[in-house]
Amino acid sequence: MTDRGTEPRGRDAVVPSDWTSFYEDTHIPAAVWAGDTLRVSSHAGETPDDVFPDDPEDQLRGAFRNIASTLAEAGASWSDVVEINSYHVGLRSQADFMLSVAAEFLKSPYPAWTPVGVTELWPPEAVVEISCVAVVAHRGQ
Repeated sequence: MTDRGTEPRGRDAVVPSDWTSFYEDTHIPAAVWAGDTLRVSSHAGETPDDVFPDDPEDQLRGAFRNIASTLAEAGASWSDVVEINSYHVGLRSQADFMLSVAAEFLKSPYPAWTPVGVTELWPPEAVVEISCVAVVAHRGQ
């Protein structure tokens, strides 16, 4: 769903069906279009049934997968992503698998990526959240 009715002119909220309840409670969309730039809110690594795996690698993979779903809903893909910011509880303990999991989703040319260690995230069970920026030149064509 794209919500054009409540956003300022030129900005469209992207709210996939699995994000609707969260959006209604918080007014935080999964992503926002500003022209040909899509800014994706941070996504955690829960499964489709809202379960957070115990394994941090599975959560990281889930976060990438959840963003892929939002990108698809917006008509974009990981190949459109130019910047990633990731937030990790236990960043150093995730370093061994971060790049291999990312390689499952990202291809050259790779986006800029800033991983940041944090003490906690919004969902208390989460150990990783990822946000990104995509530029989609073909939007609206």
